[in-house]
Amino acid sequence: MDERVASILEQLSKGRIPVVPPDVDYAVQLARLTSYLDAIRHFTLALSSGDLSQTMGQAGMGPVVGSLKALHSSLKHLTWQTKQIALGDFSQRVEFMGEFAEAFNTMVVTLGESRAELEQAYERLNEDMMELQLMSAELQQSEERFRLIAESVSDVIWTLDASLDSFTYVSPSIASLRGFTVDEAINEKFAQALTPKSYAYVQDILMQKLSFYSETGTLDSFSERIEIEQVCKDGRIIPVEVVISAIISTDGNIKEFVGISRDITERKREEEKLKYESTHDSMTGLYNRAYFDDELGRIANGPLFPVSFIVADLDGLKRVNDSIGHEAGDQLIRGASDVLKMAFRGSDVVARTGGDEFLIILNMTDEELAAKSIGRIRIYQEQYNKNSGNMPVSISLGTATAYSAGDIPSALKEADKRMYDDKVSRKQQRVG
Repeated sequence: MDERVASILEQLSKGRIPVVPPDVDYAVQLARLTSYLDAIRHFTLALSSGDLSQTMGQAGMGPVVGSLKALHSSLKHLTWQTKQIALGDFSQRVEFMGEFAEAFNTMVVTLGESRAELEQAYERLNEDMMELQLMSAELQQSEERFRLIAESVSDVIWTLDASLDSFTYVSPSIASLRGFTVDEAINEKFAQALTPKSYAYVQDILMQKLSFYSETGTLDSFSERIEIEQVCKDGRIIPVEVVISAIISTDGNIKEFVGISRDITERKREEEKLKYESTHDSMTGLYNRAYFDDELGRIANGPLFPVSFIVADLDGLKRVNDSIGHEAGDQLIRGASDVLKMAFRGSDVVARTGGDEFLIILNMTDEELAAKSIGRIRIYQEQYNKNSGNMPVSISLGTATAYSAGDIPSALKEADKRMYDDKVSRKQQRVG
């Protein structure tokens, strides 16, 4: 055999494609063989690099080329199937290529199941998103309603942090209540917003509530309505009714406190007025019979003995009412009350207990001091009458002293008797 042919065959056996000289033996056949093998090599290299655009063309037939063409066709079909899967068609299956087909089909099934799960998750996410959007819209509406309510009501709505230190929200009504702007009120510490006594009172109540909540975990009795005093921007102190409740977080801890404050100045004024009217005589401003009786009960249980009583009776009231008229009689009553007001301290109990009758309670006063008090009444009566014109005041007086609670009834009775004795004595002096 020609050595050159042997060399060509040797190179071909090693996978190299040699150049076939034209003058070598079997040059035409060898050239066809090398061309055939070179076409197979190029086609194989294209397949191995993923280039499915190459074809064998007219390179020949045979089992090798047929197998390569079959592989090429399978890979092209597999590529098409892969693109279909990428488009969402998970029905694709490979019915050839052995173990690869089994692995491929398992992958497609898994991808299909994963896609179904993702679609379900996406649907749930969409549902959750829609629910969140609805909740967000409802929350915004609720916040807007709260804001409109908070800004339109005269009561002040506020929230306070769980440490009872700082405000986290204050409604604009604070300007009407205390004269502060919202920013000024929020920057104010809770302790600064109340008088020291009221701050200590609120802290004590809330600490009790916090302790109860930590022990029982219930808020049933946490809401509290209390009356406190707050300091206004101009320094005034006003009475305020406050309702305080707690806001609980999802973990069960107290998140903050919410309160509503209301100015009760007018209510307090009315209460004081009603209290005053229930204990005072409307004509004279002196205490009335009801207050006098209550005071007797307090004295009986107290340490203020000796206690002296003065019974004062206005002389001639019936005669003035009958002859001049009740308006003149009322003037006479007011004159007598003025005399008694001048004669006693504000801490003494001076009461009008009947039409023309007055009673005075003098705590820590013995008989000697009581007698001096009667002398003082006479002095002021004389001073009053100098300026009273034709309506002089004449008062009959009697006094007695109780040294214990058991002496009170007899002392009152004795004072009343002495008042009548004084009335008779003075009348006889005028007649004589």
